[in-house]
Amino acid sequence: MNNDMSNEVDEKGRIPNLVKIGAIATDTAMDMDQEVLDPVVNNQDFCRFVLSNKGFLHSFSKITLGLSAPAGNGSSTFPVGVGVHSLIRRCALRVGTTIIAETDDFNHWMGYKSMFIDNDINLERETYLTSRIMNHDVIYTNLNGLESNVNASYMGLKTYLEYDVEDDGAEGNLEPQKEIMAGNTPVFQISVADLFPFLRFNQLPLYMIDQQVSIELTFQPASTFERCIHEGSEPAGTTYNMDTTQTKFIASYIYYDGEMMESYRSQNPVLEWTYNDYRLNKRSYTQAQLQTQQTLEVGGAGRLVGKVVTSLENILAAPDSTMTSAFESSAPAVNGGNNGLFTTNLLYNDHRLYPIDRSNPALHFHDVVQAEQNVPNVTRQEFMKQGGGLSSDYSYMEYDFSDSTEGLNGRFHYICYRPTRNERINSKGLQLELKYTATLAGTFVHRTWLELVKTCKLENGMMSSEFA
Repeated sequence: MNNDMSNEVDEKGRIPNLVKIGAIATDTAMDMDQEVLDPVVNNQDFCRFVLSNKGFLHSFSKITLGLSAPAGNGSSTFPVGVGVHSLIRRCALRVGTTIIAETDDFNHWMGYKSMFIDNDINLERETYLTSRIMNHDVIYTNLNGLESNVNASYMGLKTYLEYDVEDDGAEGNLEPQKEIMAGNTPVFQISVADLFPFLRFNQLPLYMIDQQVSIELTFQPASTFERCIHEGSEPAGTTYNMDTTQTKFIASYIYYDGEMMESYRSQNPVLEWTYNDYRLNKRSYTQAQLQTQQTLEVGGAGRLVGKVVTSLENILAAPDSTMTSAFESSAPAVNGGNNGLFTTNLLYNDHRLYPIDRSNPALHFHDVVQAEQNVPNVTRQEFMKQGGGLSSDYSYMEYDFSDSTEGLNGRFHYICYRPTRNERINSKGLQLELKYTATLAGTFVHRTWLELVKTCKLENGMMSSEFA
């Protein structure tokens, strides 16, 4: 090897992969810059931010959102579990005219992803950042005049407030914290890494991109009454408007030693990323249809599919009169004292994912854990209406924890499938088989998100993207 080539190899080896989030040498010169961007389009239904083409975009840059003070529903809050994410129906990251990443029904998707956040994090951090507040705790009751009771009778939510307990200790209600009440016009933050999982592991080299980079948010329509939930004694059907003056993008940019950044640009004329993106399939069903065998064509033909996540939303006349609003997944109903069963399987490439159809709720929960390599922070009753523990006497915002529509009972029955053959899906696509022995009354929306493998390439300042 000649000396010139040896020097080139050595020089390249000294420069870390700056777009990958991870450890770098401690003596690497690094600087940060921050700016607050106003959206170039900003109204009640949509906003668009245009980023500055400089430095590396920090993956935990934030978008701030807030609501105008409602009339008469001052103690309203964002739904339990999903928090401020309820406002965003769709998000998209664009470079030029190319969509790098997007998620439809993002607020429903975050109802699933939020299950995996630790309870303590929800209490201490997410309460103030996103208004999630999904933190479980045991409830001790003082009955029959006793000063204390060492038996925890119920499960409920824990915040930094205490329950307003009746004199006999048999009942109690937990009010929302003032910091998250809509009447106090709080402002919350959403990380771009939550909006676009692609950015959780990669820092976008904006200074190497010669195209316009933009983030687009489509908001949940106020007319759906799904943005917020009201206290039980307050009127339903209140319209919550965006406070457009609070819609901002707090962009953080990372800079390294100038020579290092220019060397990285010259030595990487082509950058490629492989990442996951999500595609939604949804359809409506009646109660009678769900109680018969259904086979759903959910797409994925010709694609690499990492996992499939499903939810079943029970359409309610007043979604703002429930703890979770519409951002839930309904478990089978209890019929005659017996828990209903959900039977399912995934068909692909002329095979069945499970040799025997799944109907055991413990296996459904196991499949979620295996697919995510993480344990959902929900109780057995919240997942499958089994095990008990949620109180019918204690409540949050006057909604009983054990209620199947207003509370948390069976409202987190998300199902996850992970194809195991490690092969591309054929032209027939994926098929879901499902059947419920019993469901709540009404109509339903079944959602399926496919985790698809996608690639994008940055070459000579131009970005392109396609499915793998």
